[in-house]
Amino acid sequence: MDNSEVVMLLEEPAELSSKVTEAIEVLKQHGALPEGEADEKGAAHKLRVQVEAVEEQDSKPVVRILYGTQTGTAERFSKALGNELRRKYGSGVVVEVTDIENYKGWEQRLSKEQLVLFLMATYGDGEPTDNAADFYSWICAEGEAVEGGEKEPYMQGVSYGVFGLGNKQYEHFNAVGKRMERVMGALGATAVVRRGDGDDDDCIDDDFEKWSAELYEALGGAHAHLVGGAAGVGEGAGEAAAAPAASAEYLSEIIEGPIAKSAMAAPFRSGTGASASSPHLATVTAVRELHTSASGRSCVHVEIDISGAKGLSYITGDHVGVLPRNSEVVIAEAAELLGLPLDTVFKLTAKDGVSGLAEPFSSPIALRDALACFADLLSSPHKESLAALAACATDDAEKARLSRMAGAEGKAEYQEFVVKAQRSLLEVMRDFPSAKPTLGLFFASVAPRLQPRFYSISSSATRHPGSVHVTCSVVRDVMPATGRVHHGVCSGWLAAAKAGDQLPVFIRHSHFRLPEDEHAPIIMVGPGTGLAPFRGFLQERQCLVDDAAELGPSVLFFGCRSRAHDFLYEAELSDFVESGALGQLHVAFSRDGPSKDYVQHHIAREGARVWELLRKPGACLYVCGDAKAMARDVHRALIEVVGQHGGMGGAAAEAWVKHFTESGRYMRDVW
Repeated sequence: MDNSEVVMLLEEPAELSSKVTEAIEVLKQHGALPEGEADEKGAAHKLRVQVEAVEEQDSKPVVRILYGTQTGTAERFSKALGNELRRKYGSGVVVEVTDIENYKGWEQRLSKEQLVLFLMATYGDGEPTDNAADFYSWICAEGEAVEGGEKEPYMQGVSYGVFGLGNKQYEHFNAVGKRMERVMGALGATAVVRRGDGDDDDCIDDDFEKWSAELYEALGGAHAHLVGGAAGVGEGAGEAAAAPAASAEYLSEIIEGPIAKSAMAAPFRSGTGASASSPHLATVTAVRELHTSASGRSCVHVEIDISGAKGLSYITGDHVGVLPRNSEVVIAEAAELLGLPLDTVFKLTAKDGVSGLAEPFSSPIALRDALACFADLLSSPHKESLAALAACATDDAEKARLSRMAGAEGKAEYQEFVVKAQRSLLEVMRDFPSAKPTLGLFFASVAPRLQPRFYSISSSATRHPGSVHVTCSVVRDVMPATGRVHHGVCSGWLAAAKAGDQLPVFIRHSHFRLPEDEHAPIIMVGPGTGLAPFRGFLQERQCLVDDAAELGPSVLFFGCRSRAHDFLYEAELSDFVESGALGQLHVAFSRDGPSKDYVQHHIAREGARVWELLRKPGACLYVCGDAKAMARDVHRALIEVVGQHGGMGGAAAEAWVKHFTESGRYMRDVW
């Protein structure tokens, strides 16, 4: 029910009783009126007040902040931007921070926005994040329709800004942010600030602060009309608004006594497995080590039964998302630093008027489970976390240092103490023992939400329709500055899992697909755990071989350190070659010879064969693994192969590879 409907229900005093009754029932259903309201005239008055408040809200300038995030950084920046805009303009401006996935009805809404700010991360090989995929697909199609003359520009009344998040080590740096800028311009919208490009390979926080400063300047100058005037003139702004914004906080309630145990809920309920918001509690059926005992490193093969989720399925080449769990050692230390027992049962509630926070836990939860499943404790804290810790520090020196590192004047100290040293949140809290946040502050502003981890599925949906296989390198790194041994949250959890354990998982669909034509040649490049999707591909081809199908040629370039240490799935790969599911196998052992030997060297040596296959109808090239080094080196090797064996100059070879990519035949699953 919208405002006009409520007003209409209240317009005729003669029909007050029936109209108010109807309005009350509708608003009760929407949670907008307390249960048990008996006084109809009093209820009518409350309804009119609510309507007037909404109408007043509707008359204010609106700034919409939409974010597409994969690791939580775009979400963090969006909330910080929203808080700063509220601080600058007070209640005179409505600032809405929204996960773009929850921005429903965008087809009608976007063209009616006054000012919309997009904070869009680029993920993988120039792709949108999961939560932005549907919106991005729609708006790109709209832009193409306008650019192709099929539609007229229709967003002339919309002002916008774009901040892209990415990593310059990736070939398609900030591709999503760049495309959003182009599309919004094609649709007729007006940019209020230049596009910002955040580089996670350097200091992305600095990039964001620089872009934000330019945005504030634009809104205080040429585009001040979008926020009702210059900064500080909004209703409720002024001296009070000039103070630093307080850290967001949930209302927290500790539940004690016999009721605590009965009220406590499990951290996850088994859902559909279609998204991170509805994970399926799948069962581990097998875990085995893939490295030999001489390796000194670890990589595990994990099999996960998903057959219990009705309607949940995957396609060979898809990803599985795993919602990780912190170790018992980590959560015990976190509880000690918070000064609370692990069996503390508590409930969080959102405060009125505080927006931008994640939904609080829907039911009372044990501190053990909340720390294990929802708190990112081992990543380095961001400045917002330090500001929140400063707010609750009781030691003056600790408060001053935390506040300094959280502000612009402490940039160098923050870089040295937190970023370069790679100190975790727990280490920082240990160094500032007087900062003991409440549970409401800790889960709202100190510890970010623990993010899902994604793995390329290393099994075939045809051979294993009810089981997902994961090939996971176990992270164990020594931090050079502090000596801390960093254990990967999810990889460590998977390595320690036993048959029968439950994991919250969901399926994310990928563009990585075998060609529909079984006769089309395929070239696969996957060193280390980049082999994962190709194991699934080869199982899929083995099923076809078992059915007496004739397959096109196939080549796999795999790489590892040593044949004796980490040759993943060696016996299986030999079987695939013997059966004909795999035509040729080239393995680069980087540390077995006098010089380093990598997959790109084998591609160069097999250049004539690679070029022969690439030229065949429907041929596809797949690359999976590290984006910063391997994928770049392979890309360069490919251009050289095309140039040398295709008789082309450098520019022509690059153009050929670009066309091959745009035709959907050069696919990368990189991280």
